[in-house]
Parts: sequence; C-alpha cells; structure tokens
Amino acid sequence: MTQQRTPPLNVLWITCDEMRASAVSAYGNRFTSMPAAERMAREGVLFEHAYVQMPKCVPSRCSMMTGRYPHCDGFRTLLGRAGAAPGPRGERNNMLALDEGTPNLIPLIRAAGYRTALLGKNHLVDWHLHREWFDATPGWDYDKPPHLPGRVTPRMRELGLEYAGMIDPAFDPARHQDAVTAAEAIVFMRDSRDQGRPFFALVDMAKPHPTYEDFPQTPTAHRALGDFPVPPAKPIDQAPSVERLLRTSMGYESLDDDERRALVRSYHSMCEFADQQVERVLAALDELGLREQTLVIYGSDHGDFAGNHNCYEKWDTIFYDCLVRVPLLIRLPGVARAGVACPAMVELIDLAPTVLELLGQPVPRWMHGRSLAPLLRGQTVDHRDAVFCQGGVEASLTRRPWRPEVPSNKQRVLLEHPESMVRARMVRDSRYKFIYRLVGDCELYDTLADPDELSNLIADPTQRERISHMKDRLLRFMVEFETDLPEVENLIA
Repeated sequence: MTQQRTPPLNVLWITCDEMRASAVSAYGNRFTSMPAAERMAREGVLFEHAYVQMPKCVPSRCSMMTGRYPHCDGFRTLLGRAGAAPGPRGERNNMLALDEGTPNLIPLIRAAGYRTALLGKNHLVDWHLHREWFDATPGWDYDKPPHLPGRVTPRMRELGLEYAGMIDPAFDPARHQDAVTAAEAIVFMRDSRDQGRPFFALVDMAKPHPTYEDFPQTPTAHRALGDFPVPPAKPIDQAPSVERLLRTSMGYESLDDDERRALVRSYHSMCEFADQQVERVLAALDELGLREQTLVIYGSDHGDFAGNHNCYEKWDTIFYDCLVRVPLLIRLPGVARAGVACPAMVELIDLAPTVLELLGQPVPRWMHGRSLAPLLRGQTVDHRDAVFCQGGVEASLTRRPWRPEVPSNKQRVLLEHPESMVRARMVRDSRYKFIYRLVGDCELYDTLADPDELSNLIADPTQRERISHMKDRLLRFMVEFETDLPEVENLIA
C-alpha cells in the first residue's frame, strides 16, 4: 500500500459529459485543439484503451464511484425509482443514483478528513444527499446562450435534431454553465488551501453533451464544412437491428453530407470549449501552488455517435467505440510517469481503487476495479485481458415506459421499438469485440482490421470458434460478477 504524503494528496477529478476519445487532439484527432488534454498527455499518463461500463450518464458515473459493475447495484437507467420520496423542493426524488445504502468512494473520502465538492452536473448522487455529502455544490448561476440563425437547415429542424448552430458572439462565455463550473472549482480549491484541508473535487462539465452548438471562441467552429470527412456508416440494410431501428425512426437517413458534417464540426467545437474550461482549472491549480500534491484525473462518462454510423447522441444498448471508449488522462507528479501513452485495457471502475491506493487508504473488498497505480508508475504493462460494458433494462420494464405528451426523439424510439432497450452486453479484448443481445442481432468486430466497426462478422463461418470463445468469456464475467452484497465477513461451509 502506498504511504500517505505530507501534506496529504488532493484529488481533482474532471469529467466531460459525452466526450469520446477519438474527438480529443491528444488522441490523434486532427480537427480539435485541446490544450488541457494535450498538457495532461505531456505531464501524465494517457490511457489509450479506457472503457466505460455503460454508455449512459448516471449508471456510468455511479459505477466510477462504487468501483463496481453497474448491474451489481441495479444502476441501469436515469430516472424512475419506484416509491421515491419528495426531494428538498418538494419534487419527486426519483433519480436512480447513489444513495446511503450504496457502498461508494465518497463517504470513504469524507471519513479521511477531506473537503468534498460536486460541481457542475449532478448525475451521480441522490438529491437528498447532495448537500450532505459535499461541502460545495453548484450555484446554478449561469445563462443559456442565444444562437444565430443560419446554420440549422429546414431538414434538421423538421427532424427535431438537437442542433442549435452558432452561439451569438455577443454572449458572454463566462456565463456559460461550464465556465461557471470552472470558476466554482477554482474558488473551492482556493478555499481548501486557505483552510489547510485536503480536497476531493468532482468537477463535471456539461459539454460536449448535446444540444450540439458551435462556440465562436473555438477554432473548429470557424472551419469550412468541406474540411471534415463524412462520418463512416454501414448501408442501412447491413446495419444491426438496433442501429437500424434508431436510424430509421429518427429519420437520419434523410440528412445530406453537409448536414452530417455540420454536426461533426459542432461536436468538436463543444469538446474544445469544455477543454478550455478544464485548462482554466489546471492553470489555477498551478497558480495556487497545489500542482505537486494533487492527483488529477481527466476523462468522460461515455462518448457520442457524433455522426458515426449515421447516428447522433448515444443509445443504451449500442457499444461502438465512439460510445464506450473515452479519454482518460492521469497526472500525479513523482508517481505517474510524464508523457507516457499506456496501451493497457482499463475500465472506469478502476479509478476508485486507484484513488484510494494513491491516497494511502485501504481498498475495500467490495470494489471490483483494479488500481491503475502500477501502470502509472511503470511497474507493469499488464492489467486486463478484456473489458466489459452493459446496457438496457429488463424486458418487463420496457412495457411500462414514460409517456409524456410530447416525447423526445429518443423516447419516441423507445415507445415505438421497446425491444431496442432490452438488455445487451459487450466484451472486448485487445482485438475483437463481441456483443450479445437478448433481443436483436448479436455482433462481432475485428477492431484491428476494422476500427470503424463497419463489418459485422457474426455470420462469418470462419469466426465460429472466435464467437464461441467470446461468448464463454462473457459468460464467465457474468457468473464471476453476480451481485456480492450484502458483504459476508466469513464463509461457513
């Protein structure tokens, strides 16, 4: 176990909502300029193959804090907890998030004497506990930006596509939600330093989550559409069943190439803006003299189609790398090697035990994740032989969907095609990805030969042995990680 430093380490954990690895300049994207990610890659370890455990905000964030696979604690959707009590302002408090009965990292950190903050988006903690578990929470004092006319085409408007176009340059960017979050994070770090207390700050940027919008202060927003390639997609008749339902129900097949490029440009612009706010926080950390004693984690909760496979946003039961492979950069001077790209396959549930080990705290037996500290130090190159992802819900739940008067596009797909939300699982080793569905097409991809995942090999007779092997690996995972709560102290035969 690592010995605690004097003074103790701080933790700055930054999550950008819906940022996929392939959009980040430090990961080789030639369209984005992202100084914070590039700085973290120079000064710390960049994980080339970091995978989420569910391509959906709340379950993914919860699993990061528990260090456990989502299904073991029932995290599988956003809202809808039955019998939920009213929240602080009288509203129904039905977020399916961390509560007092869920073992997780945050109470352990508080018990170790840390000041804690959850700033920005709360897709993590039951609202009853938001202020009980954190010394600092968002002020919600920000403005919604207006947009210029002209970039949204009639077809985009007709489809109800979540694209707003260019933000009015007259809008003060300091009033954007993410800029306010960055400012609040800087105040929290300064206050913690002045009080002589170590801090644990969860800083959650809202971007690049849709609504897609172009930020005038980013380089990408001003590039010509012709600079961008049309995102790759299979012909609709070759797409797996769930993807086919999504594309046809949303009307995405009617978009032309320039409209698709516009969404790509916008997504990249949002990534740049979020990264600009991260850079402000990192610069402030240095100015406060806290750099040497702060563990910094910079990542995401899941990705975004952003046009790949002719889809946008995300879907619970689709597991392309654009949705489940995310940036993960970790910096800790004197521990994490600088300028290293780590090829090991890692999961986001590995972060909670990593934090505890680096803080000199014991890692509880109930955490499924494996500490990344040996990889950070360069003590090993081995970590996992495969990573796992899951999504969807029990079939019975799809028969009681929420039916709003005016459903969102995604809710409309669920209402029309509930089978698209039934449980599915993914296993991916260093080369192959296998997806098993209770309903719909299974999938197999050779990610080395086919990095865009355009050729489903599931019906290829030469892959039968491979498919059998991947099914067995997935089965062993599901059996090994059946729920293990309540924790049993001693086993009696």
